[in-house]
Amino acid sequence: MRLAELMSRDFINKTLDQLKASLRLLVIPYLIVSVALFSVWLISRHYDILIDNFFREPAAILKFNPFLGVMSNLGVLLWTFSAAICLFVAVLLIKKGSRKIGAYLLYSGLLTFVLLVDDFCLLHEHIFPQYLNVSEKIFYVAYILAMLFFFTIFAKIILQTDYIILLIACAFLALSIVSDLVLRQTGIAVLIEDGFKLFGIVTWLIYFSRTCYQQTVILLKQSSQLGAGVERD
Repeated sequence: MRLAELMSRDFINKTLDQLKASLRLLVIPYLIVSVALFSVWLISRHYDILIDNFFREPAAILKFNPFLGVMSNLGVLLWTFSAAICLFVAVLLIKKGSRKIGAYLLYSGLLTFVLLVDDFCLLHEHIFPQYLNVSEKIFYVAYILAMLFFFTIFAKIILQTDYIILLIACAFLALSIVSDLVLRQTGIAVLIEDGFKLFGIVTWLIYFSRTCYQQTVILLKQSSQLGAGVERD
């Protein structure tokens, strides 16, 4: 009876400790979600938009073919995979002391996240040109400068990776930008531009998935060797 009582108390204490830790972990994400929901309510009232329209799929609201925009959505998903992988492994490496490669992956993840948001929210194609009177060419210049900074600051680290894959990704994305600026955006021109872009995004994902995997394997080997050394001591 005493053993069961002690186990019960231990379980309750452990549960309470985990609850406190979980609340500390969840409070910021939940605040962000709450702000987002409150923003939806404000925008709905201000612009007289049904709240339903913020949460339902566009195809269901407008009753159009669900395959419309499917390739654009695929590109957004691939950007998301790349950003998530880079940011997760970056935090892991930085915490374990690999600050240089961690910083490289952190910058890569943040850059990918910006590209993701731009693609998902149509920033350079619609929002900024129509509502803020900012030309999409400014976005292209900003991206070029960001990539130049990327290659300049992290040149040594990039050369230690499978950089040819990264260069191929950048080449495809550059061809997509050139196609957007030069070709009329109708018919086959759209297929060419977005085809280059999709090849670029896929190659980008392959490069960073491979790089993150390689760095994680190295980190695991170092941890296992350190653990083996401690056991011998």
